[in-house]
Amino acid sequence: MAEKLSNQEIKKRLQELANLKVLHKKSVEQNIKLRAEVKVLKRDVKLKDKRIAELEKKLESALVSISELQQIVFGKKNKKDNDKDDNNNWSLILWAKKSKERKLRSRDSYNRDIPDCKDITDTRYHKLNNKPWTNYCFCPDCNIKLRNRKIVIFYEEDIPLSSEDHKLKTVTEHQVEKWYCPKCKKWISAFPIPPKKVIIWDKVKLYICYLSILMRLSISQIQYLLKDTFYFKVSDWEIRNILEEVSDKFSLEHERIKDRLRKWKWVHLDETSWWPMWLWVMASIDTEDVLYLATKTRGKWNAETLLWDFFEAIRVSDAYWAYKNLIWICQLCWAHPFRYIRTLAQTKTLKINTKKHCIKSLEEFSKIYKKLNLCLKEDFNEEQRQVQKLELINLLKDFCKPHKKDPKKLEDIKKLLIDRMDEYLTCMNYAWVPSDNNKAERKLRHFVIKRKISFWNTSTDWADAFSINASVLMTYWKKYPENLFSKLMELVWLKFS
Repeated sequence: MAEKLSNQEIKKRLQELANLKVLHKKSVEQNIKLRAEVKVLKRDVKLKDKRIAELEKKLESALVSISELQQIVFGKKNKKDNDKDDNNNWSLILWAKKSKERKLRSRDSYNRDIPDCKDITDTRYHKLNNKPWTNYCFCPDCNIKLRNRKIVIFYEEDIPLSSEDHKLKTVTEHQVEKWYCPKCKKWISAFPIPPKKVIIWDKVKLYICYLSILMRLSISQIQYLLKDTFYFKVSDWEIRNILEEVSDKFSLEHERIKDRLRKWKWVHLDETSWWPMWLWVMASIDTEDVLYLATKTRGKWNAETLLWDFFEAIRVSDAYWAYKNLIWICQLCWAHPFRYIRTLAQTKTLKINTKKHCIKSLEEFSKIYKKLNLCLKEDFNEEQRQVQKLELINLLKDFCKPHKKDPKKLEDIKKLLIDRMDEYLTCMNYAWVPSDNNKAERKLRHFVIKRKISFWNTSTDWADAFSINASVLMTYWKKYPENLFSKLMELVWLKFS
């Protein structure tokens, strides 16, 4: 039989039950509050995780950009034998640096070429001294008669140098007869009389332009070279005026180059900084004609200025936005995405897994690029090219599939390849259209070096003069390597004929 509880025990238990109800109510309220807080915190964590992922991608992109800038400013560092960073990874991108088979050189290839007969300016004969009473020669050491006479011919090449007694510059004194006409009331001279007593003639002007444009010398370097080599003094303002004057004489040929390029079937286009301006280039794919344009902006209208009414041509360029909306047919450069992916594969700031993924992507893209170049080397067959183009499209689509390990830069490259795939494969539809824009970059490379060691253009007039001089000289330098100055002199004299 159950024990009967006392009134005191009943009160105690009822008090505990009341307390438990109060505590349960509070705990339920607190639980609801905590659940709401946990929900908010989870949402904040997700947002922060997303933000952290975005920041990591931005940091990754920033580190890649810093690495590229360091490489541009300081250059590539030579790997030491004991450097353990990525020694194994380099083997995965060796296709870009394949060691070509070394061609065996002949013994004569290490010697200078024998000069042409017309280049020989002097002949000297060297004979042994004969004794006065005989026609024979005797050994100077043992006095024995010599025999088996032979003539050995060698050539000595040299250049003249200036000295105080023998200056290479020429000074011509002109004595011009002039008469006064009382009827016309003017002086008539046998030769045009310049406004100054001492003038600089065309050969020096051409040489100054040659040194400035082709040899990339600064004004002070040109002054020193002319003074030390020819005893020829010229001021910096005279050099500037000469460059503008020569551009006026080259203007007709500049227009002819422009017309030839605008009538051509395909051209290269590119641009680079020419502080505080921009230097644009349009180069022919097959010929040596090249056109430069120095302007204040990097806008789309500069490309339109170069092309003008060039509606039926194919232009090869990079993926810069200024070329995107032009109405002409476009071939985008494959070398640019390849270099970007290669740079990613060589970047030390990436995580190990990301870097391995980038190296794998480089291998895949390099195979597609190599396949494209092999197709372009074959004879053009429209049906075969279309089949090959479909294969390349499928390969590119497989390559461009998103991957969770893709860094931001690789994502952008893949997106660009997908969005403008037809423009990357324009070369498959035509014969003789290259897959890269390397020729335009090589044409700009000459002046990228000049930009580092010489002056830029700071005014519109100098920019126009530079554009004309650069276009004519760079065209003729490659077109007439054997007789450059004679061809340039023809242009100068035709201006006055």
